Amino acid sequence: MKNVGFSEGFDDYSTARVRMEVIAGEPVATVHTAMAEVGQGGVTVHAQIARTELGVAQVTIQPADTRVGSAGSTSASRQTYVTGGAVKNSCELVREKVLEMGRRRFGSYHPAWATAELLLEGGKVVTDGGEVLADLVDVLEDEAVEVEAEWRHRPTEPFDLRTGQGFGHVQYSFAAHRAVVEVDTELGLVKVIELACAQDVGKALNPLSVIGQIQGGSVQGLGVAVMEEIIVDPKTAKVRNPSFTDYLIPTILDTPTIPVDVLELADDHAPYGLRGVGEAPTLSSTPAVLAAIRSATGLELNRTPVRPEHLTGTA
Repeated sequence: MKNVGFSEGFDDYSTARVRMEVIAGEPVATVHTAMAEVGQGGVTVHAQIARTELGVAQVTIQPADTRVGSAGSTSASRQTYVTGGAVKNSCELVREKVLEMGRRRFGSYHPAWATAELLLEGGKVVTDGGEVLADLVDVLEDEAVEVEAEWRHRPTEPFDLRTGQGFGHVQYSFAAHRAVVEVDTELGLVKVIELACAQDVGKALNPLSVIGQIQGGSVQGLGVAVMEEIIVDPKTAKVRNPSFTDYLIPTILDTPTIPVDVLELADDHAPYGLRGVGEAPTLSSTPAVLAAIRSATGLELNRTPVRPEHLTGTA
């Protein structure tokens, strides 16, 4: 179980600037945030959100920087929730401005402009029944619509210092792992055969990216279980393995089969019902591997990583 976002009353927000205009005869959306892309797939998700909300095929993601305002850190599994929420919010505000332009220009031609629920789909303004009212190119003409806005999730509050209770976190992400291992107790070798995961992601905005995040986090947890360790010289307090030559991390050769069961149990308060994904699988994968090794050997094994000497009894 992992909390998502900054918590306990922290003012957690993000900013997104969205612009919509006609370029080379086609409606184009431009999205600008300060989100740091470190492999979580936010750039892809922001483009998906803009295409979904604004009904355009072409989306430009500007390089991230803080000229547009803060996006907070890429941590706490919060970026898809908070900055994705900011992009969604700004897109919705842009859409309303575009629809208002359409009402001014074409409202007298069709009563649906005033009475129907209107959407932007496929580069057109359509009713919720699918009737096309206008092309976005004709609505925008040579004008651009731009919105820059901050977006916040529901406020949290500090936990009660006496009871430990309270609405301290806006959301939780849930994951569970089952590990299958082979252990050579004479040589002290461990091979992880399978590391299955079931995780509630709320709503998978990009299913392939979600599975990649879960598998990546699972492999990180595996590394903590059987190989990753910072070794400090007790006399000099210097790190003895400061490079990846000596600090071992899992490679593809160490990665087992990782079947993933993606559960979509929507959070009604989150954008699209999503839940943060990236960190939860790192929490349950390590104890799952340790539990499997304990089951195979009957040993207590109360530290990580599990070394060969812990299994052979020579430690």
